[in-house]
Amino acid sequence: MSEERKSVSISGAGSIAGGSYSRVSISGAGKVSGDLYAEELRMSGAGRVSGHCEVVHLSISGTAKFEKAVVADEMKVSGVVKVDGPVKVKELKCSGTFRASENISSEYVKVSGQLYVGGDVEAEIFRASGGFDIRGLLSADRIEIHPGGRCRVKEIGGARIDIRRYGSRDHAGLFNSLLRALSSAWGGEVETELIEGDEIYLENTRADVVRGKQIEIGPHCKIGLIEYSESLEVHEDSVVGKQTKI
Repeated sequence: MSEERKSVSISGAGSIAGGSYSRVSISGAGKVSGDLYAEELRMSGAGRVSGHCEVVHLSISGTAKFEKAVVADEMKVSGVVKVDGPVKVKELKCSGTFRASENISSEYVKVSGQLYVGGDVEAEIFRASGGFDIRGLLSADRIEIHPGGRCRVKEIGGARIDIRRYGSRDHAGLFNSLLRALSSAWGGEVETELIEGDEIYLENTRADVVRGKQIEIGPHCKIGLIEYSESLEVHEDSVVGKQTKI
């Protein structure tokens, strides 16, 4: 017979020992001392986990700090989170502020807030409409970015890479104009050293090198070098230093 896991809740100031739990809820100032294994962890106050954290569902709407690795099936961040170890999650949704000192590995990442990563981000699908600062490589099969702020990443690699302002193609009329105005006001732009992929479309992008098969450079880009093997289109409002067919 499997061991039944208990649930625990901290609504004031308190701490619990690490271990295996069904559900852990922290709505006050709470600390988990040691490694934590749980089906669900919810933090709406100020929480801290001193050890390895492995949960199925992780939701943070307050402030949280994880001192070691975080492993989860689902992670939702609408508050402020800092992780000092690697992050491995199947699905990551960030509408708040998320800081990871090491790598993030995920199947699906959606960023509408702010993401700061000290290492690499690896995913199958990466979507961002907020801002991010990734010190390493952003790698995904499909990358879609609507820069809602300053977006910096050392390198970008993927099969399909699409970077564009809101309203550039998929909206019309007054809503289109409003989204363009907001995007301009936010100063949304992607800055990177290298973009490499099969199909690439770029707007509002600064890159030293862009390399791929089919490349389309939309408006408001500044690219140092483009290397393409099949096709290349460059918008008149963008600047390209050199282009080479390889």
